[in-house]
This record gives sequence, structure tokens and C-alpha cells, in this order.
Amino acid sequence: MKATPAAKTRQICEELMRTVGAAPDSCVVAWDGALEPRVTFATGNVEAVFHARASALVGLPAGALFFGGERAARDLATACARLPAAEQRPLLRKGSPFPAQLLLRGTAGGGAVALVRDLAVAQVQADAALRAEDLARFASLVAHEIRNPLSAVKIALQTLERHGSLAANDLRRSSIALREVLHIELLLTEVLEFARPPSLSLVPGDPRRPVEEGVAGVETEWSARGVTFLRRLPERMGPVVLDSVRIKTAVKILCRQAAVAAEEAGGGAVEISVRELPSGWELLVAGPGRTLPPELRAAAFVPFTPQRARGSGLGLAVVARIAREHHGVARIEERHGGGNVIAVSFGN
Repeated sequence: MKATPAAKTRQICEELMRTVGAAPDSCVVAWDGALEPRVTFATGNVEAVFHARASALVGLPAGALFFGGERAARDLATACARLPAAEQRPLLRKGSPFPAQLLLRGTAGGGAVALVRDLAVAQVQADAALRAEDLARFASLVAHEIRNPLSAVKIALQTLERHGSLAANDLRRSSIALREVLHIELLLTEVLEFARPPSLSLVPGDPRRPVEEGVAGVETEWSARGVTFLRRLPERMGPVVLDSVRIKTAVKILCRQAAVAAEEAGGGAVEISVRELPSGWELLVAGPGRTLPPELRAAAFVPFTPQRARGSGLGLAVVARIAREHHGVARIEERHGGGNVIAVSFGN
């Protein structure tokens, strides 16, 4: 059966809409080739672009959408009668102009179909992206500027503690100062990682190596503070696709956070386990401390929602991002005997 002109127009509209999917700044409208053209079809995010329901547009004079009224609608239909055309021109949204980009195709009977993109929305999104990029660069700059002198302070405090000649009160004060330095260092690390632009280098490798390197990277500074790290790694594992630098970053963040919780609980052991899964592998970091209630566990991975009295709420957000980069997920479970287990799965 031969398709009707209306069916063909609808098909063209749907094809155009599929090219942009559910883009929030785009919709498709069609109008006929009459002397006083009217809208015959509308789909996509019509409400976002024209501030009206698609059904409300159908039947309206097409001139209500264009500067120049009916003549503009007819001229656009003529422009795309033989070949698809593209134009940028202001359209009307309830009588108010907005900048738009049009991709036009002619239809049977002299009408037209237009993929309409609201350039005002696109500009707002572009400005927001630029602001986010500027804020990320600023955060990175500030963190680096603080980190260098902070490292010198940490080394000096650690040297004083090892020297052994401090009086008891002075040793207690230096221990408090060092704890504060470690807290600030953890905060800066989380900010830097959160502001870091995505950059992956996925290659086959043994996940045990970056896990071990991540644990070793934080073990020295925390072992003197009554926190121990227990590894439970399998003797051998098959290669998986991963970014070893990002995995090591996730391990460091999780170990540092677990170490802070352990110290607040008066010391204890942080347990790091790795196990193979049917389609990847899983990292588990368990430590003592305050058990997080179930209703707060999902929110723990949302940026800027710290679960401790002192914290940025960025560390677990970074871990969740690294998990997603590896087609995995992160979750929190209750640890037997008190505390929490953070389980991060990584796809293969």
C-alpha cells in the first residue's frame, strides 16, 4: 500500500528526531505547502523549544513560529524543495524571538519538515561547561599551591616525632598537628581527583599490582598512627582491562578514608580484599568505625555529601566515577562487627 503524504511527513519527522535522540534543545516540526501553511506534525522536546505541547502546535498557522510569518514558512519550504537545507534564523516562541538552527527537508505537496535546535539553550550549556572547566582549573591550581608547602610541614612534623626528644606534651601537640596535616592532604587529594578531567588508558593487566601499590602508598604514614593494613589477595589472577593509575587512585582514597575512620575509632585494621567475578573483579575495603545506616549509603557517592563530620564528600564520588569508567559500580555494606565495607566492582 502506498504511503499517504501525511504518513511520509511523519516518517521524515521521526527520522530527523532519531538523529538527535532526546536532545533537550531540539524538536521537529512540519508544515504543509498551502498558501496559508499550517503545522501538521510536531515531535521531540517541543515544550522545551516552543513552550507548548506538540498537540497544541498542530493546526496552528506556521507563520506563528517564524519571523516574517507565512511568507517565511513558504520561503523555507521552497528552499528545501529539491535538496535538504540548513539555516540559522530567529524563530518565535509565544511571540518572543529566540535564535535557532534549522535543518530542512521538503515534503510532498510543497511543505517542509524542520529539525529545530534552540541555540539559546546550547549557549547556556556551553557557558555552564566553560564555567565548570574554569572552576576545575582553579581548584587544581589552589590545591597544588597548598600541597607543596603542606608536604614540607608534614615532613618536619614526622621528623620531630621520630626524633624522640620531645616532651610528652610537645609530642602530643605535634601528633595533633600531623593529624590535621594528613586531613588537609586527604582533602586536597580528593579535590584534585574530582577536578581531574577524564583520561583513561585501558590495557590488560593484573589488578593485584595497582591494588598493592595503592595500599603501600598510604601504609607508611598511617602505620605509625595505630592503623594496620591487611591484604587478602588471590595468589594469581587472569589479566583484566584496566587503567592501573586510576585503580591505584581509588585504592588510596578508600584506604585513607578507612584509616581516618579507624583512627577515630581508636585504631584497628583496614582489610583490603580482591576477588574475581564472572565478568571482571571486585575490590573490597573494610574498616572499623561508625556504621553508615542503609538510607545514607547511596548518598555517600554523591559529591559534596560528606558522611563524616569533617570531609569534602568527594572521595567516594571519585571512586564511583572510576568504577563507572571501568563499567562497574561502587556500594557500601555493613561490616560484621561494626564499621563499613566499600565494595567496588570492575567490568572486564
